[in-house]
Amino acid sequence: MDRLYDHGSRKFPQAGLLATSKGRGWSNIAAELRRHPKGQIPDFCAQQTEITFAVDGARSGRVHRRGDSRPQSSTARSGTIWLCPAGVREEEIVLTEDLPLVFHLYLPDVTPDEDGGSALKRLAYAADVDDELIRQICFRIASELREESSGGSLLVEQLAIALGTHLRSRYCDAYLGSIRPEKQAPALDHRRMRRVIDYVEAHLFENLTVSELAEIACLSRSHFARAFKAALGEAPSDYIGARRLEFAKTMLGDESLSLAEIAQTCCFSSQAAFTRAFKKNTGKAPGAFRRRASG
Repeated sequence: MDRLYDHGSRKFPQAGLLATSKGRGWSNIAAELRRHPKGQIPDFCAQQTEITFAVDGARSGRVHRRGDSRPQSSTARSGTIWLCPAGVREEEIVLTEDLPLVFHLYLPDVTPDEDGGSALKRLAYAADVDDELIRQICFRIASELREESSGGSLLVEQLAIALGTHLRSRYCDAYLGSIRPEKQAPALDHRRMRRVIDYVEAHLFENLTVSELAEIACLSRSHFARAFKAALGEAPSDYIGARRLEFAKTMLGDESLSLAEIAQTCCFSSQAAFTRAFKKNTGKAPGAFRRRASG
């Protein structure tokens, strides 16, 4: 995973780093929020697949770039998407105006899908991509990056699976011939669901992944995520996040436990992230919840 973060620091030495997913324990994906000044970005050969999304762009600014001798010019307005597959040498990138907030996603050449992984090396080199699904996935991951939730790592893993499959189906020519019509996933049967729930309860405070839960259910990762939601009405990340916060309420009743200890136990990267998620869920900060419970 360190290679994914090395990509951004080497490609954008002049861009301010506003937030990073490093240290969050995310699987098969890395994310950064950066502030880009106008000017030229040095020649760079992409080692990882990159999706760039202008969260807050420039009304009249443009981005001129040339990758493997293919020139492209696009607006830099908010919502603009650029794709750059691993292996492409970008000889030139010029920003005509400052871009206040840009979201970068870095993916390895092989990302999870229904069949356990497929190469993204044939991804198109494209600018000004009009794709609402990619926008919504970028928005959701950027939101998780800025405001951590209790089931965030699982949510991001689910989104990475969906994004990888979508990129291959729409933007990788080599994958088009193998696309199968998507069928509505049936809900998990009671036996499989019981196995998964028991496993979650036994490992609630560990770094659970969609991959291991799918293995418990004997399903592919994306099939499992859909079947789980069909059975319980919520994604695995939402279910696990809610369970962790319920346990956090119980732990707050033990005044010998500090808020930092509870945050760490519940798989948050910091006490501040735990406080934000807890307040969003209950309407009260953990400290206030504890005082009210003890009173």
